[in-house]
Amino acid sequence: MMDRFLRYSLERGRKIRAVLSSDGKIQNKNLLVTAIDEDGQGFTARLPGRKKDVHIPLGDVLTCAYARGDQGELESL
Repeated sequence: MMDRFLRYSLERGRKIRAVLSSDGKIQNKNLLVTAIDEDGQGFTARLPGRKKDVHIPLGDVLTCAYARGDQGELESL
């Protein structure tokens, strides 16, 4: 399920909400996925307030969801 949200963010250019666990801390972050590793072990994302993208291992992601105000609807063509 997480893969679907990561691909959604990458393909549509939309932010998603992710719950991350790193260094024993659990954090909620809105992020925009900019690349997914070819081996599927992680992804690169832009976090709010940062100028550089960060690499996040897939093992650090507990769950993903649509960001606030996004229902995942497709734009009409």
